[in-house]
Amino acid sequence: MKVKMILPALTEATSPFWRPIKYSLFPPLGLATLAGYLDDHDEVAIQDEHVEKLVLDDEPDLVAIQLYITSAYRAYEIADHYRAHGAHVALGGLHVTSLPQEAAAHADTIFLGPGEDTWPEFLRDFRAGHPRKLYISKQRTLAGLPRVRRDLVKRHLYLVPNSIVVSRGCPHTCDFCYKEAFFQGGQSFYTQTVDDALAEIERLPGRHLYFLDDHLLGNPRFVAALFDGLHGMGRVWQAAGTVKSIVETDLIERAAACGLKSLFVGFETLSPENLRAQRKHQNLNRDYTAAIRRLHDLGVMVNASFVFGMDDDDESVFARTVEWAIAQGSETATFHILAPYPGTALYERVAAQKRIWHHHWKLYDTRHAVFHPAKLSVEQL
Repeated sequence: MKVKMILPALTEATSPFWRPIKYSLFPPLGLATLAGYLDDHDEVAIQDEHVEKLVLDDEPDLVAIQLYITSAYRAYEIADHYRAHGAHVALGGLHVTSLPQEAAAHADTIFLGPGEDTWPEFLRDFRAGHPRKLYISKQRTLAGLPRVRRDLVKRHLYLVPNSIVVSRGCPHTCDFCYKEAFFQGGQSFYTQTVDDALAEIERLPGRHLYFLDDHLLGNPRFVAALFDGLHGMGRVWQAAGTVKSIVETDLIERAAACGLKSLFVGFETLSPENLRAQRKHQNLNRDYTAAIRRLHDLGVMVNASFVFGMDDDDESVFARTVEWAIAQGSETATFHILAPYPGTALYERVAAQKRIWHHHWKLYDTRHAVFHPAKLSVEQL
């Protein structure tokens, strides 16, 4: 069986300025993981449109496409092309789970939620000649996960080929989080076994690792054992964690002792009212300054993330936030416009208030204002 797996380019990645900097960072591990479920005799190719021109004159039997909101229109173009040429097209990912009816118009099969349980079930059905139109994830586990097909990844095209994911989801439920919608209907945070995670790390060449987990420190017992296993490997690595996990546990010291050099931290906002409104409870009543100081004392760089456009934000929020980040000595920082992604609690709330002014998905990129903020104009945001 000929199988083609595609990651279409995000609309924002088509900019000649941003493409070489940001969107060639990491290989598509989600597709490489699903490829591990295919048979040895299957002919499999992974194409990532962020780093290579998509070949469309081939004739695969099965095409699997992963969607995000800003790649949706491009994904539908690709899907329609392959369906017109006789391929069975399967769509999955965050946007498909959020808007299944929209995606279904361009697919033979759609997947809602993570694919570790539904993808192998679909493959059995497809080989037997009776694939279903819809597969919904219910059993959330990484036990028995096959080896990631890194042999299908063109390592030389990526700035950080040694990326890895050892968990799925996040233990928190922030209203604006796109991925919270993805895990609805089942367990929203779960990990690999420590042995499996360490085995995957051992297979990666070189020293540097980048953990792409949404919250690597989300399961203290798991990650403490993982850090014990990392000791002595000589690795240096980056990851993401919360303010709470930095200031309330000793995990960050253990992380630094086994190679942590940079941590992405979602501070999001300096306003307690905003945190409460977005259910970002893990940041409430936590000392941001103490968190940054603790990281710096351990020799860990801070990659701070902030979101503008929440209901307590007025026109002073931009300068205040940037000046605060500079004053704290944050080595890097990213600033985003709040996006009410479909399927999130934020979207439902803002839509009910009739504050969304368009649904042009390619602009839901955290660089454009797609809703009317409470204390700012759209133009100011």
